[in-house]
Amino acid sequence: MSFKIFSLQLTGKIKPVSTIENRRKELANDYAEFQQTEASEELKAFLELDSWINSDEFKKKKKEIESLKFAGSLEENQLKEFQRLKKSARIRKYFKLANSSDLSKFENEKESQKMADFYALSEYVKEGQFEKEKKEIQSQVFKGSVEEKHWLDFRRLDKSAAFRAYNELEGSEKLKKHKALEQTDKFKKYNRLKNVSEQDKESKKEFVLLKRDAEIKAYFRFEKSKKLKLYHETVGSHDLTKYNELKEYISTDAFKKQEAFLKDKKKFEKSEACQKQQEYKKLAADSLVKFILKFEKSAAYKNYLDVKDSFDLKRYFELEKIIDSDEFKQQKVWLEDKKRWEKTEEFKKEQQHKQEQAKPEFVKYFKYQKSNDFDFLKNWEVVFEDDFTGKELDSTRWSTSSAAAEKLLGENYALPGDLNIFTNGKNLLTGKGLSISVKKEKSTGKVWQMPAGFVPTEFEYTSGLITTGSKFVMEDGILEAKLTFNPVKQVASSFYLAGDETAPRLNLLEMGAKNNVGISTLNGKGKIENSGLDILNLKKGSYIVSLEKSGASFTWKINETEIWQQNNSELNKPLQLNASSLVIEELSGSQIPVNFQIEWVKCYRKK
Repeated sequence: MSFKIFSLQLTGKIKPVSTIENRRKELANDYAEFQQTEASEELKAFLELDSWINSDEFKKKKKEIESLKFAGSLEENQLKEFQRLKKSARIRKYFKLANSSDLSKFENEKESQKMADFYALSEYVKEGQFEKEKKEIQSQVFKGSVEEKHWLDFRRLDKSAAFRAYNELEGSEKLKKHKALEQTDKFKKYNRLKNVSEQDKESKKEFVLLKRDAEIKAYFRFEKSKKLKLYHETVGSHDLTKYNELKEYISTDAFKKQEAFLKDKKKFEKSEACQKQQEYKKLAADSLVKFILKFEKSAAYKNYLDVKDSFDLKRYFELEKIIDSDEFKQQKVWLEDKKRWEKTEEFKKEQQHKQEQAKPEFVKYFKYQKSNDFDFLKNWEVVFEDDFTGKELDSTRWSTSSAAAEKLLGENYALPGDLNIFTNGKNLLTGKGLSISVKKEKSTGKVWQMPAGFVPTEFEYTSGLITTGSKFVMEDGILEAKLTFNPVKQVASSFYLAGDETAPRLNLLEMGAKNNVGISTLNGKGKIENSGLDILNLKKGSYIVSLEKSGASFTWKINETEIWQQNNSELNKPLQLNASSLVIEELSGSQIPVNFQIEWVKCYRKK
């Protein structure tokens, strides 16, 4: 029984695991916050501000501001310049007109449609276009015009004998009847008989009768008339074409309209030119037009235009804007204020520096900056971990067969005297940590017996083991595991580091018939011997047990309190992580099942 463990617990040096975990969590959170703060733009800005506040430049700036005054300042000069411009006669007259209703009326109406019409008509009347159009209109008369010539040509043709005959016969019944007779049998017979011989007296007699026929006599009278002759001369003649063209032309609305226009003695009074002249006279007499023209020529408006784009007015507005600004007013006030420093941006920065310096995250940052509290987190990194929260054991990290079993048989086997067989993961439960469960149940396995070799045997108990095997080996570093210390003397539950052989090995913790931390080796008789620290006095419960390996030197801790140191050169090599529960004595029914609880495992190495 170890008095050391009893003493450490009694004096409170082995702190509760919850205290350790809460402190670790708090420290991890603080470290994360520290790193976040260290990488933040806020800290960067604060450090820049801190550097500036403590710089000679800031101190000089503060001294300069405190020594400033309004008399002789830029602001005083700007105020005096503005007051001088404000009193200027030209500028006063400018503002008098600028704010007047007359200017507003002028600005609103100067480009109105009425003024646009007036200016356009004024230019039209005064620049000669009106007179030109007036003369042109008045010079247009019917006599001597092209229209008169065409009209006379038509009248001459229309009154001629030929066209009187043409107009009388063209389309007349008389002409139609005359032509129709030519197609009759009587007329054709007449033409045939007039050439018969004198000996054909019957035909001649018939011809004489036809010659005396009234229709035929009338036909030849009309055929020999002057009127029909004139008609035939006219049909198809050039004059007929011209006559028809002239007749059509003088019958058009355009000709009649132009004829009426040329004959109208009041054509000018009806013209657009005359209407424009009358509109111009009307607009020239309009009160608004008179106002615009008069205002445009006024001395006040001339001064307004001269000042409007002048440098003095631009400077006036520039100074007015400056002087009316809150910035100028505040500047004047603080220049006249003996406490002006407190109203500067620099003072605000100074206060900001004080406020930010007191921020919890910065206070915490600077507190840890000069401490070694984060040394472990800074200098060590996790290279292997498992919290066993999965539904099944992570096969990428663990095997459920020992290294020796994998090499010899490919499955777990027992040694002579073992009361249980290790199943291939059946006795392992994950989800809320790992539980290696010893159960009382019949199971068949193999036992190594000399010289027979592996012999099938029936076992009363089953258990389980885990090993990292070749998946992970620990070299120099720290192994930590949160374990439940609840020894049952009939079961040897252990978490240990070993090579391919079971001994020598480093026991992170062993409990059951023996409760210790330390090293297990084989003596000369092939029996396992333990050397280390007895922890039987350790109270039942959860503990964080750690083992630091540094070459051949090993240090054990429980809840971060060092409890044991030991050296062994044989174990200065890469080692596998192993955990198992072995039944060494018969168990009563009330003790079953026996569970070896491992909440999590972590391995660290130095960065």
